[in-house]
Amino acid sequence: MDHLLQNGFVGSSTEPIMESYTTLSALAAVTTNIRLGALCTCNFFRNPALLAKIGATLDQISEGRFWLGLGAGWFQEEARSYGYVFQNNRTRLAMLEEAVQIVDMAWTKENPTFRGKFYTIENFILLPKPVQKPRPPILIGGEGERITLKLVAKYADACNLFAGEEDLRHKLDVLKEHCRSLGRDYSKILKTKLASVMFAESKDEAMKKIEPFKPSWLDMKSYSNGFLLGSPSEITDQVNDLKEMGIDYLIVNFRGKYDPKDKLTFSRDIMSHF
Repeated sequence: MDHLLQNGFVGSSTEPIMESYTTLSALAAVTTNIRLGALCTCNFFRNPALLAKIGATLDQISEGRFWLGLGAGWFQEEARSYGYVFQNNRTRLAMLEEAVQIVDMAWTKENPTFRGKFYTIENFILLPKPVQKPRPPILIGGEGERITLKLVAKYADACNLFAGEEDLRHKLDVLKEHCRSLGRDYSKILKTKLASVMFAESKDEAMKKIEPFKPSWLDMKSYSNGFLLGSPSEITDQVNDLKEMGIDYLIVNFRGKYDPKDKLTFSRDIMSHF
C-alpha cells in the first residue's frame, strides 16, 4: 500500500513501512509472473505526470506486469507529517479525476497537452511508453457513491471495494447505475475486493483473535466487515458469497504474527475451489 506511515487499520504509526514504488521496482526486477501495483497510490504524493513516468518505467522493468492503483488519499495524519496539504474531500477527488486523465493521455498519446484546475502538462514527452497496449490497467480505489464510483465508471478498468457483505451489494449496484448512465459496459470493469484473513477453528474464534488489532475508533462490527474469518471451509463459503455477489478478483492480507503457512493454506484449501 502507498503509505509513508503505517496506518491504524494495520498497526501503529511507529511500526515500519516501506515506500511502495521503490519496493515495486525491486520486486519487478526479481519476479517474472506476478502483477505489480500499489493498492492504492495516493494521488497527492506525486504529480500525475511524474506518476505516469514512474508507471511506464515499472512496466518496462517488469515487461508488462504493472497495474496502476490510484486513489484520492485519505490519511490526514500522514499528509501533515510529511508536509503535504490535505485538501477537502471534494478537492482531492477533483484532483484525482484530472490525474487519471493525464496518466491515460501520457501513456496513450504523443506529446499531449492538458490544462486543468490543478495540473497542467504541455507537449508532454514520455519515452519509453509502457509495454502494455493501449496502456497498463488503471484501478481506482474507494467506494464513495456519488463521485468515486462514478470516476470508476468513467475512467477505470477496475475498482477496489472493502465494504462488508451488507453494503457490498449496494456499492456494486451504485457502480452499475453509474455505468448505465454513462453508457459504460459494467461487465468490462474488474470488480476487486480487499479483505483481511484470520484463520481459526471457527468464525467466533477468529473474531476473538482479531479483537486485539481493532483500532480504538472503530466498533467491532465495522472492523470485522473487512475480514474473511474462520476455518478454511467457512472462508471458502464467504469467498463464494463474494463471487456470487459479483466480485471478480480477491486481494487479501493476513492479520497477526506473520506465518507463511497462512498463504499456503489460503491457496491450497480455499482458492483452489475457484
